[in-house]
Amino acid sequence: MALEEFKSSQPLTMGVELELQLVSLSDFDLTASSPDLLHLLSRKPFPGNVTPEITESMIEINSDVHTNHGELLSQLQLIRDTLVQAGEQLNIGICGGGTHPFQKWSDRRIFAKPRFKEVSELYGYLAKQFTIFGQHVHIGCASGDDALFLLHSLSRYVPHFIALSSSSPCTWCSGWCCGCCSPPLGGSPPTCRSRWPGSSCWPCPSPGGGGRWPPSP
Repeated sequence: MALEEFKSSQPLTMGVELELQLVSLSDFDLTASSPDLLHLLSRKPFPGNVTPEITESMIEINSDVHTNHGELLSQLQLIRDTLVQAGEQLNIGICGGGTHPFQKWSDRRIFAKPRFKEVSELYGYLAKQFTIFGQHVHIGCASGDDALFLLHSLSRYVPHFIALSSSSPCTWCSGWCCGCCSPPLGGSPPTCRSRWPGSSCWPCPSPGGGGRWPPSP
């Protein structure tokens, strides 16, 4: 399958996305509070961007595009302070990192947004298992070739990134081990066998075969 036209960015600019947990401060379980939190945050300017995620127990924040690390860090700290202050008004704790240790995916509510409802109808119960909380660091690249080179150059360090984040890719779902439980929506990067316009996607096979992981019980 041919790739879409690459959208060029200023080289080495950077931005961050964070998927964050919303937890009740009474029992520290996930709480379906994103509609209330987003409503509260909408009353005044937010230092970045904040959006709902697929379940009501999580949100996503986005920084602006930055040219240096210091400015990015300052904005993230301001976003943090804004979220914490809003959370205190609603008795909500804001945290992130991998997966929640004891939440039950069957208790999750899908956020009332057409795209999320479509994903829920497509994937069924798997959509509620997308309750994972990651960090995305975006680096600007001038061309698709530069992006592929950077991607494959950094891929060898994935074990190091996982170790630094202290996030295990293995979790338990309904009493059986799912292995790597990242949702299958992102796909796999194309190989470097050719240049961007002529590249084809060669996805890695999913564990257990098929297009979904974990397999249906």
